[in-house]
Order: sequence, then structure tokens, then C-alpha cells
Amino acid sequence: MNAAHTRDPEGSTRFLNLVSFKWLMAGMGWRVDLSRLQSDEAYIDECLQRALTSDSELLRKRGVEMLGLRRASDAHCDPSMPSTFVA
Repeated sequence: MNAAHTRDPEGSTRFLNLVSFKWLMAGMGWRVDLSRLQSDEAYIDECLQRALTSDSELLRKRGVEMLGLRRASDAHCDPSMPSTFVA
């Protein structure tokens, strides 16, 4: 393994937030595929919708945080493209 290869702290934090979200969703009985959560727009919307309508206050909070990060990421990539998520 190449010891010179390092991750940026922001990427590590993002991954930890995704894992936290995954386990909160699992606690509600919803399985989350982390690979799809990072690449499939429809799947992301479905997961966020479930989180935002759950009975768990913490899960709703994480969903709002993820939605904010997602919108910021969308704006960073292409400001002319609106987010596809509808609350």
C-alpha cells in the first residue's frame, strides 16, 4: 500500500456522514447502499425523502444536512442545474 496516498479531510468527513446516515436509516429498518447513495440521483432522492419523513428527529436532521450538502455540491458542479430533490 502506498503510504503517500492520503485522503483530504473533507472527503473523510463526507464519508463518515454517509456512514452515519446509513446506520440511522438501518435503525429505522431501511437498508442503504453507500455506493448508490453516492452516484444514483433517484436513489439519493428516495433515501432523503424517507429520512425527512421518518419518526427519528436525528435522522431528519441528518437528512436536512445531507440535502444542504447535496445542493451545495450541485451548485458547485453546475449552478445552472437545479437540484432534483423536491421536499
